[in-house]
Amino acid sequence: MRQRTGNSFRMVAALAAMAALALAALTTLSGCGGGAEVGLPTGLLVQGFVRDQDGRAVSGIRITVLPHNIPALSGSDGKFTINITSGAAPTAFRVDVSNRANEYYEVVRHGTRIKQGCTFNLPAPQGNVIDVGVVTVYSQGNPPPPPDEICP
Repeated sequence: MRQRTGNSFRMVAALAAMAALALAALTTLSGCGGGAEVGLPTGLLVQGFVRDQDGRAVSGIRITVLPHNIPALSGSDGKFTINITSGAAPTAFRVDVSNRANEYYEVVRHGTRIKQGCTFNLPAPQGNVIDVGVVTVYSQGNPPPPPDEICP
């Protein structure tokens, strides 16, 4: 009788050890990036402001985060917010003035770059927030500055 109890105990201990090893392996593999992307939430918030060349807030300008193609319109205060809930971290954004094309040029400034129809690289996240800062769109009432780069 004792022999059977000892064998049962060893079998349970061996199964528990194998389960612990399998759990450790799964935890390690999920953190190393070696597997396929499974769409885990990133919880990132992309935010910023759209202003005209005089610093006034501009509403209704579409900002799209790439490669996700998640859009948002700037509000009456010029602010836009895009919540990235899953997938890889976004890398760039595009400014689209087509719904306000009779008022604004396609020439856009972000930081020191002035582009026409191009994407801009996103800054590095600070915690869960990527702060784009101010995006400037140029009013058709004033001539826009020449773009540094014109994209197809």
